[in-house]
Amino acid sequence: MLVGKDGELNVDGLIAGSYRLFEAGGFVEARKLLDEAHSLNYEELEVKTALRACGYWRQRQQDLETICDDKSKGDYLYRQWKNYISKYQTGFEHPLDEGSACIKKWVHAEALGYYRKRALETSDIEAFFQASRCQKALGSYEECILTLREAVGLSDGGNARLLAELADAYALIGESQLAKVLMREALFLDANVVELDEIISSLFRRLIDRLSKEIESENLNFSEWLPVYGAIWGVLDVKRELSAVEYGKLKQSIYALKSEITISDEKRVALTPKLINHFLRLIDHYQISDTNREAIDDVLINIKLLSPVIYRNYFEHS
Repeated sequence: MLVGKDGELNVDGLIAGSYRLFEAGGFVEARKLLDEAHSLNYEELEVKTALRACGYWRQRQQDLETICDDKSKGDYLYRQWKNYISKYQTGFEHPLDEGSACIKKWVHAEALGYYRKRALETSDIEAFFQASRCQKALGSYEECILTLREAVGLSDGGNARLLAELADAYALIGESQLAKVLMREALFLDANVVELDEIISSLFRRLIDRLSKEIESENLNFSEWLPVYGAIWGVLDVKRELSAVEYGKLKQSIYALKSEITISDEKRVALTPKLINHFLRLIDHYQISDTNREAIDDVLINIKLLSPVIYRNYFEHS
């Protein structure tokens, strides 16, 4: 309610009303309510903080009107939200959790409209991808999955960014087995393009957080180590048999990596996790296809030579 029992304007009611307007993008009207609340209580930190947030997003809303391209509008909103939560919000006097949650809904619903329009008009894979992220931020996980599956269909099927996001979305609806398969595939294809800060499901966040305690998250090879430890720790433990073509490509890639890793110590450090991940994939294939134990032992010896620590971890968790 905007008024109290005595019929006078109520600060809490004015704040609540402004937050409803935040969710609808009504920052001009929200400012009026917050100004009124501020006049009633100059010391209320939530009001002062909400006024800052309101001003920030009203300015961005005005800037948005100067951008013509739909995708560019979506990108602008996405960047500004990132800036808001990572930098601007850090100076707030009040957490503003409820207000920011309402702003989040407006930002992502607005951006989704622009990305969706662009995607439908041009079949732009990146627009589908960004639309799916907006849907995920809004909690529309089933819609997110449908959007990502359409994007995967438009791609060659080997887009690691798309597969990682799809894995995250499936994890969010409890489809953990499918999520594991997709994430492991994404990290095998190209771990470095997977944006780990965009992964929000508890299944994968726990893995990322656990690994960050083992090695520094700033480590240039952090993403490459993720599928290695993920497989050893039983998170990315879903195995699949490779086709004849995939098996041939895997063997060729292993040969190339083994040759490249001998060039210098720098190469060895950079390529060790990638090569170990290839070896683990090969072991999975051998185990599923009932290849003789000697072949598996040979691969394990190669892992031991590369990293005795990973070799010990493999047996401790197997």
